[in-house]
Amino acid sequence: MKKLTSILIGLIALAAVPAACFGQTGTDINQAIPIYFGQTINDTIDNSTRPRQVYSITLAKGQQITITGTASGSYWGIFLYAPSASTVINNNSYVVTASGYSNPGPGLSFNYQVAAAGTYYILVQANQTGLSYQLQVTAQGTPIVTPNPAQAGCLTGQINSITYSLQLIAAGLPDTVSIGGTQLCPFCTVKPPAYPALVEKMEKAMGLGVGVSACYDATGNIFQLTLNHP
Repeated sequence: MKKLTSILIGLIALAAVPAACFGQTGTDINQAIPIYFGQTINDTIDNSTRPRQVYSITLAKGQQITITGTASGSYWGIFLYAPSASTVINNNSYVVTASGYSNPGPGLSFNYQVAAAGTYYILVQANQTGLSYQLQVTAQGTPIVTPNPAQAGCLTGQINSITYSLQLIAAGLPDTVSIGGTQLCPFCTVKPPAYPALVEKMEKAMGLGVGVSACYDATGNIFQLTLNHP
């Protein structure tokens, strides 16, 4: 009986751990997937195999944003981390959260007034098996335009190929792209586009057989795409 009591106490203590502490491995801030306002994310997480997914979004000071999500289950949470965050694993320093752990429900939503400009991180985390979710970030009022980064270079040519896999296609992103014979990959000097809207333009250019100019910043992220008439 004493042993059984100890086990029950241990289980109760585990249930009391904050949502951001579940799971030992998973996608962290250094692998966050960039998203933009109005984009609809559809993905699946699992408390045993992939308990969390992290997204990044650039916000300007003064923006009023709303983060909403719906899921196929109840025990999950959405957490917003500030630009200063270095990890979301075993870290409770989130700015704001809508947690379905204490109040189970398939729909979660919260608002946030941006106090400082920067890249923020959105953590979606589950404490159940095979939870499918939909996530969206919107801005209230007139959007505040974030200036483009400094240009480090441009790639020019036709889109030779675009490769997708199950890992990123749910976010509308490719694994690799080839422009004018130059390969774009996560570990290449220039990365594949991180915004589905740019990917759609690349697909269109590839279908029409027109060339593009893809300009990127110092980190290799493409921020500007020009379609060139043949």
